[in-house]
Amino acid sequence: MKKSELYHQRAQEADHVLQSLGLHGKAIREERKERFEEEWLPKLLEKDVIVTHYSQPANKYEIETREFGTVDYFPKANKVLIRNKNKWIKPGLRWIVKNIIQNEE
Repeated sequence: MKKSELYHQRAQEADHVLQSLGLHGKAIREERKERFEEEWLPKLLEKDVIVTHYSQPANKYEIETREFGTVDYFPKANKVLIRNKNKWIKPGLRWIVKNIIQNEE
C-alpha cells in the first residue's frame, strides 16, 4: 500500500473534520511525490542531466542542466527553484516536462 493511500484511508476513518482535512492534504502531497518518482523521474534520468535526491531538511531533487544550471524541484509542493535566477516557478512539474524533458529531445 502506498503512503498516499494510507493517508486517504486514515482520513476517511478520522473522528474530526479538521483532522480529516489535514490527512487529505498530506495524501495529495504524497501523490505528487509518488507520481513524479514513478512516471517522470525515469524519463528525466534518460536525459543529459544529473539528478540528486535529498530527503533532509526538505524532500527535493537537485537537477543540473546545461541550459538552466542547477534547478531544485520540490515534488510535494510542486515548485521549481532556478538557482542562478533565484526564481520560483509553480507548477513545477509542468515546467520540468516542458523545458527539460521535451526540450532536450
